[in-house]
Amino acid sequence: MKKLEPYPIANALFFIFTIFYTVCIGVKFILIWLGIEGFWQMHKIWEIIMPWFGGLDSLSIVIGLLEVSLGSYLIGYIVVPAYNFLARKKVSEHKIEVKPIIVRFKTLFATFAVYISILFTLCLIYDLIVPAEYQMLSLWELVLPGFTGLNFVSYLIGVGVIIIYSAYTAFIFSKTLNFFEKSELKKEEQSGKNELQSATVYTKKKYDEKYFGAAAGIFAAAIFILATIKMIFSGTDYSTLIKPFIPFFNSITTANVIGGIAVSFLWGWVIGYFFMVFYHWFDKCSAKFSDD
Repeated sequence: MKKLEPYPIANALFFIFTIFYTVCIGVKFILIWLGIEGFWQMHKIWEIIMPWFGGLDSLSIVIGLLEVSLGSYLIGYIVVPAYNFLARKKVSEHKIEVKPIIVRFKTLFATFAVYISILFTLCLIYDLIVPAEYQMLSLWELVLPGFTGLNFVSYLIGVGVIIIYSAYTAFIFSKTLNFFEKSELKKEEQSGKNELQSATVYTKKKYDEKYFGAAAGIFAAAIFILATIKMIFSGTDYSTLIKPFIPFFNSITTANVIGGIAVSFLWGWVIGYFFMVFYHWFDKCSAKFSDD
């Protein structure tokens, strides 16, 4: 286990979100030009979490691009130091890790694809048994183009889109993090720091689940705070999208906001924790097959 560097992760987030934002807006304009409405609504996600993004006018698009780009770096420099702070005791218990921690594309892709598909399936099962106001369908309809409701065809389309998202995200993360990890090792070798290699302790786990979960919880709480700020300043009510995750949230009050931050953190912690459990399992399998 080793301390994480925020710059590589911030760069990966920059490429992921900036490209994703550009594609979301670009495809929407193409569909409008072709006269196709109601299929691609992903720009509405950015409206919820970006305070000054108000729609598809030119000024909002430019402001949104700046918010996404700068926000990606900001997230990296908040979440990664938070993880390092929480994991500092475990890092200090081990000697310096010289060998680069390589993130395998196939491991990350399998983790994203399988784990998110399972979450997606559980959410749809949940939607079948709860009242309409607590269903998550409206959120899936925004983030998964072609998903229209609780039917088998929509489910297959949703899984297909999740697989595409997983490949895209895993490719950028693995390539970006590995590039910077190898660059860091070269710098250490050139400065003579690799003399500690003989005393290096290698751990089986690359990242700690509970600390990764805490970092994910901070990220989830930040998203909730951004949505709350947007509701306060824009006057738009997004409680229908928030209520499935935070059942008591129905208006902007001090109690609801504080409770929402706490519940958002818990959601992020649970999702992040089990994501890393899946990641370690796939990574172990991937390493075993590579050795064979």
